[in-house]
Amino acid sequence: MRTGYPVGKIRAMWPFKKATNTNPTLKQRVTEFWNWYAENADRFYKTIENKRCSDLQSEVSAAVDRWLTGMAWVFGPGENNQGHSFTLSGEGIIFKQFVAEYWQQQAPRLEGWTFYASRQASDEPKGFTLRLDEKENFQPEEFWVFPYVDVQDEAIDIAVWHPTMHRLEEHTRLQALFLMLDELLGEHGTQNWIGEIKFSEDQLKQSIPIAELPEMIDQVQKEHGWKKCPPTETYSSYHLKEQETEWLRSDTVAGSSRCFRLLRGYFEAHGPCEHPLSGIGVDYVFVAVQTSFFPKGSEVDGRGKIEDEIIEAFETAASGISIGGATGFENCYMDFMIFDGEKSLKIVKEILRKHKVPKSTKIHFFTSDRAKDVISI
Repeated sequence: MRTGYPVGKIRAMWPFKKATNTNPTLKQRVTEFWNWYAENADRFYKTIENKRCSDLQSEVSAAVDRWLTGMAWVFGPGENNQGHSFTLSGEGIIFKQFVAEYWQQQAPRLEGWTFYASRQASDEPKGFTLRLDEKENFQPEEFWVFPYVDVQDEAIDIAVWHPTMHRLEEHTRLQALFLMLDELLGEHGTQNWIGEIKFSEDQLKQSIPIAELPEMIDQVQKEHGWKKCPPTETYSSYHLKEQETEWLRSDTVAGSSRCFRLLRGYFEAHGPCEHPLSGIGVDYVFVAVQTSFFPKGSEVDGRGKIEDEIIEAFETAASGISIGGATGFENCYMDFMIFDGEKSLKIVKEILRKHKVPKSTKIHFFTSDRAKDVISI
């Protein structure tokens, strides 16, 4: 735990109960949150300066629970240790990380404050303590790791030893380990660099203190010339094998996605899947346009022109993002995460109409809660 930022910040990193009002869109929720934060920023700043950060825990937790249900938060030092920071974390869950990034993009400029959309690496890799509850404390010097460089996956697999490994339940050990890794590497660093994890005593004699892991990863990165993008900017390419039964998108030949967990859920269900982030005003939709509408051999380019216009309009209105697309024998697909409900859908419809897409073009929802809400152009 960083000096000056007490125990409350760690407990606040875990999800809270869902809000009862699920009507507002994410854009509305984020706007309301920032209005509230701007009104109270000076008071928050002075409270932290007076070493009373824990006094804010209940108030801030209630606000996050109300407008950004299920997200995690933490106060910390500002950029270059100037001022203070407020971080909204997706806790390594890609759906939540998109929400955190959108939240950060809408942040106002407030003197003395830095806002982060992921947990940042500690600038004191040996000088903090993590506390999960009143009984369990964890310090960096207690964790030892045996790192193995996985060249194929460009990741570091680790075998971990901790003195409590035989006493604590696996869930608790992993919870503590991931919080420790986030403190050392940052939330994105943990996702980008850490591969397989196991608790073991086999390589204990060859292990290094976990606090030395960032330096080791930095050396490996330079040695191999590996470059990593934030998880939300990383696309996965995929191919769909010929299906035994027909269902929407079963004709997909190839595509790419920066939210492949959503696609995988849809493919496994052969249609709409469970909403991965309900209760926060986000929807996941895709547009299906007949492949024959685009010039033969240039289907991807034709689809891309429409996508680019929608992306630009989304950015202007702060109402959505593209999460990928695909080409199929029957249809081409454009995938979006929308933040402003009907207003976001209106943007998509207007641009599709501008391009005079076929009347058969439809907007579909990925998730089962809105599977019946098929929108005609």
